[in-house]
Amino acid sequence: MKNPALSLWLSSVNGALGWWGGHAANAVRRQQCAALTEMLKPAAGGLSKPKRRRRRRTTTKRKAV
Repeated sequence: MKNPALSLWLSSVNGALGWWGGHAANAVRRQQCAALTEMLKPAAGGLSKPKRRRRRRTTTKRKAV
């Protein structure tokens, strides 16, 4: 005999476990990427792009023509 309440409950639990599993896998992937970046930082040395200099904004307003 089928039990619709149990089926509904199992379906919701399966969805919740899938959601949590996806978030856990994403956290692991993020940590691995951060560890790899940190590990390769000294090896890269001066290969990274130079920092961009910001241009100062002028405070004078243009005259309306």
